[in-house]
Amino acid sequence: HLTKEIFDQLKTKKTSFGSTLLDVIQSGLENHDSGVGIYAPDAEAYTVFGDLFDPIIDDYHGGFKKTDKHPPKDFGDVDTLGNLDPTVS
Repeated sequence: HLTKEIFDQLKTKKTSFGSTLLDVIQSGLENHDSGVGIYAPDAEAYTVFGDLFDPIIDDYHGGFKKTDKHPPKDFGDVDTLGNLDPTVS
């Protein structure tokens, strides 16, 4: 996924927290057997380095696009759960 074109496009970018492309790919450079090889050093990295993250996330999660959303939470009626901590009355 890290083509020369993507590298050239992202190599000078930084998040507002100072994270760089090197921070994103460091684990993959040091651990060649890493399953994914990239990690977001901060939440903003997903946007700043999105051209690298988005296709990897799509492949890893089998079609989860950046426009997809998690379904809303539905834990049902919490009153039917009963006492989840029997040590507390």
